[in-house]
Amino acid sequence: MTDIIDDDSMRSLWRQDDAMLAPLPLAEIKARTAAFRRTIGTRNRREYIATAFVTLVFGLYALILPEPLLKIGSLLVIVGGFVMAWQLSRRTAHPDPIAEAADVRAYYRTQLATEERMLASVGLWYLGPLIPGLAVFMAGLAQTGGFGSTLGFIAFAAIPAFVFLGVWLLNRRAAAMLRAKIDWLDAVPSAPEGETI
Repeated sequence: MTDIIDDDSMRSLWRQDDAMLAPLPLAEIKARTAAFRRTIGTRNRREYIATAFVTLVFGLYALILPEPLLKIGSLLVIVGGFVMAWQLSRRTAHPDPIAEAADVRAYYRTQLATEERMLASVGLWYLGPLIPGLAVFMAGLAQTGGFGSTLGFIAFAAIPAFVFLGVWLLNRRAAAMLRAKIDWLDAVPSAPEGETI
């Protein structure tokens, strides 16, 4: 469906686009870079604390639960958590003061692009390592008779599946938002030297 837009509406849109693409002051780029770096640091700390908690809980399960599948599943979840934490550390955009000092705009763009790629592939490196352990653990739960029927097990297995789907979708959305920031940054014109970048 197409709507006819009058000339005043077109001029208004043009002015809005010009305002959105106004050159950014160097201080604002530096502030955005610092805020982004703080956000990434907070997120990583939260993930490492969650990994420690998962390690503690599933370590206790491995020690106290009698069923071999539950023990193996617990150990696999711990290994999956360590792999996830290692991948997070490896894939995260790390501070580089030399690159930031050389060209803060390019540095900020690189940081955004690194995080965007990482979030877009979260299913492989974040969720993937946890699936084998959870599958074995849940098979152990099914074997111990914790479910009345196959349908009961499927309903129980749907809970982590929906959680994983939600995590994947939220991260894909965050990756799309970072892609939009990158596109916006690419569209902002360079400014005269000295005042803005």
